[in-house]
Amino acid sequence: MTLLLQNSPHFAILRDYLRAVGFNEESICSRLDIPALPTLLTSRRKGLESPKESDEVSLLTRLLLLGESINRVDLEVGIATLAVEVLTGLGIVVPHATDTTQLVGAVVLYPVGSLFIVSDRWFAPDGKDYQAPADIVYPAITPNTAEFMATLPVTPCENFLELCSGAGAVALAASAYATKSWAIDITERSTHMAEFNRLLNGLNNVTVLKGDLYQGVDGFTFDRIVAHPPYMPVLHPAQIFYDGGADGEQITRRCVEGLPRFLKPEGCFYCQAQGSDRKGAPLEDRIRSWLGESQDDFDVAVVEKRAQSPKDAASIYALKSKGGGDTVELMLKSLDALGVESMAYGWIIIQRKNFARKVFTVRRFAGQRTGREEIAWLLQWETFAAAGHPAFEDLQELCPIARPSLELHTLHRLKDGDLAPDQFTLHVNDPFSMDCKVQPWVGFLIPLCDGKLTVRQLLEACKSHQLIHAETPLEEFSELLAALISGGFLEVADFRPPHPKDGEALSANAKENLQNQPL
Repeated sequence: MTLLLQNSPHFAILRDYLRAVGFNEESICSRLDIPALPTLLTSRRKGLESPKESDEVSLLTRLLLLGESINRVDLEVGIATLAVEVLTGLGIVVPHATDTTQLVGAVVLYPVGSLFIVSDRWFAPDGKDYQAPADIVYPAITPNTAEFMATLPVTPCENFLELCSGAGAVALAASAYATKSWAIDITERSTHMAEFNRLLNGLNNVTVLKGDLYQGVDGFTFDRIVAHPPYMPVLHPAQIFYDGGADGEQITRRCVEGLPRFLKPEGCFYCQAQGSDRKGAPLEDRIRSWLGESQDDFDVAVVEKRAQSPKDAASIYALKSKGGGDTVELMLKSLDALGVESMAYGWIIIQRKNFARKVFTVRRFAGQRTGREEIAWLLQWETFAAAGHPAFEDLQELCPIARPSLELHTLHRLKDGDLAPDQFTLHVNDPFSMDCKVQPWVGFLIPLCDGKLTVRQLLEACKSHQLIHAETPLEEFSELLAALISGGFLEVADFRPPHPKDGEALSANAKENLQNQPL
C-alpha cells in the first residue's frame, strides 16, 4: 500500500483544495445524475456514465471515484500541477501499471459529510476484471454503512469507540461531538487507511488502533460503542469483512460480550447486523444471554429492518461464494443444525442502566422512516416505563392522544351463516411498523384518546360504559396504555414520537423531561 502515513503539509493542502473546488456529495451526484453517493456502488455495475463536464470536480470524480486513468498532462491542465503533486505525493494517485503517462487512483476518495475518506475500490481501474483482496476495506458509502451512520446519535459524549472500524469513517465523524474517539480494526490494511483518513481530515482527538475488537483499550470505558460487524453466515472462511462464522453472529456476539467491561453506566451500544431467531429463542433474548451474569444491568432493543428465511440466506451465500445447489443444501443443513428459524437484519441497541430499576427487552419492526429519532424515542420511553410504579403514577395524569396514522383492522368470520367481527388489530406505520391484537372495547377507547382526558379519566369512562370490570385497578389500566404507547399506537405530550408530517423529533417538553430522566 502506497498511502503516506506521516505528517505532511500535503494533507492540509489536499483537504483545503477539495473544499475550495466543491468536491462534495451534492456536486458529485449532480454530475453523475444520481441521488446520493451510495447509489454509485450499484449504478456502476450498470455502466454509469462519466461526467460530461470538464471542470475540476468532474475530473476528480473520474479519477478518484470512477477509476478512470487520465493523461498526466491533461490532468495538470484540468486541476493544477500542485493538486496532482499532492495526490501523487500522498499515494492516492499512481502511474498506470502499463502506461506511465497515465495516472490512476490507487484507492477511491470521496466525501462523507464534511469528511474526506479513502478506501479500497470495489472495481478494477478502466473496467478490468476485479478480484477483491481478503482484507478489502469496504467504502464508507455503501448503502448499509450510510444507513448505519445516519441512525447513530450525534449527541455529545466523552469517550466514543468504533469496533470493526474499516476506513474509520464513523469514529472520525464522531470526533465532532465526542471528546475522544477510538477506531479499532483487526487488519493492518484497515488500520492503515483509517490512520490516513485521520491525517487527511486533520483530527487530533481520534486514536486509530489495530486490534481484535476491544484489544488495545483495556482500562478504558466508553459512553458510546458502535459496530457494523461482518454478519454473513459462511461454510468456509471468506473475506474478513464478510465472514461472521457459521451463524453470522460470532463477531456481533463478541462485541456484546465485552460490554460489561467497556460500556459505562448510562452508555449505549449501537450495532447494525444480522442475527437469528432460533427454536424457543428469539434474537433479542439470545442477545441478552450474551451479556452473561451482568445482563440485569442492561436493556436490549432489536429493531428489525428486514427478515430472511434460512433458504434465502443459503441461496445468497451460494451465489456470493459461486456455489451451486449443493452449497445451498449444505448451508441449509448448517443453519438447521443450529436451530435457526429465521434471520433478522437491523439494529441492536444495548443500554446500561445507572440506577436500580427493571431492565427491558423489546423488539420492533422498522417503518419506512424509522431512524435516529425513532430509536431515541424508543429508548427514552422504555427507560421511563421501566422505572415501574413511580413512572405509572406520572402516566396516570397524562392525556394520551391516538397516533394520527393509527388504523383498526377488523377481521370478520362466518358464524351461524353470517359474517361477524372476530378479531381486532391496531396497526401503525410509524414510529415503527406495529400490529397489536386487542379486545373490541379498545375501539371505543381509542377515539376518547384525544388529549383531553387523563389516563385516570379514561379508566372511569370505560367503567361507566361497562366496557371493563368495575374493579379494574388504575395501575393495571395504566400498564395497558403504557403498552399502547410503547407500540406507538398512543402518544403523550412529554414523550411524543417523531411525526412524519412535521419532521420534528421530541417535543421541547419531552427533551427536557428525558434529559432529567436517569437511565
